[in-house]
Amino acid sequence: MKMAILGAGRMGATILRMLGKDSRSGWQVEVCEPDAKGREVLSKEMGPTAKFFGHVGELGEAEVILLAVKPGMLKEVSGWLQARKNPYLLISILAGVTTEKLAKEAGSRARVVRAMPNQALRSGEGVTALCAGPAAQKTDMETARKIFALGGYVLEVEETQMDVVTALSGSGPAFMAKWAEELADAAIRAGLLPADAEELAARTMLGTGTLLVKEGIKPGELCAAVASPGGTTEAGLRSLQAGGLGGLAEQAMEAAIRRAKELATGG
Repeated sequence: MKMAILGAGRMGATILRMLGKDSRSGWQVEVCEPDAKGREVLSKEMGPTAKFFGHVGELGEAEVILLAVKPGMLKEVSGWLQARKNPYLLISILAGVTTEKLAKEAGSRARVVRAMPNQALRSGEGVTALCAGPAAQKTDMETARKIFALGGYVLEVEETQMDVVTALSGSGPAFMAKWAEELADAAIRAGLLPADAEELAARTMLGTGTLLVKEGIKPGELCAAVASPGGTTEAGLRSLQAGGLGGLAEQAMEAAIRRAKELATGG
């Protein structure tokens, strides 16, 4: 099956690498990446598993088109999408851009599936949410699921939930990383060596995620299990609550959701 990838930035390149490692997929991949340096680096890395071009007009027909450009560039590629001769599956990872708008910009031959992956695809522990556009078929969703399952967990949601997903799991790796950074910095100020503090913060987050996912423990249950009455953890948790951690989480989510909606309107 032929695939065209429009945009090979961080996420586009990650998906390309996933496909390249799947020897059974049989994908024939063409990539449009305007940045010459980025094209050269990826071309050397991928070898014969993909062909690279600098302009979208150089791409051939494809059964699947992965749209991985910035949301503001949708208008720039819409003419090329509309000029496709054959029906195709359009998978978009553009934050905030609805399936309705994608279908309008891509034309009547496109069957749209919207995806919101996160950067953890790189380690095989990613999360990707999918939602189907009006013309998308069951086989289209299956194709999208197979692609993103190469990098981790996949779930299907409604269109109305995609901005929240974008804020939670799309932006979430940055939110989690910021919390790990803040904990490490606090430990350094308390006397721990920087390398040790950073390693402990990262590994503690990794281990916690493993417990929550693989053992199915709820976050509240894990807090209760770790926090002995009158102990150090309970004292720390009370401090977090007093400092408004819940309110800060809500503010971060609201800001990310608001920005996703702005991107949808070209903001």
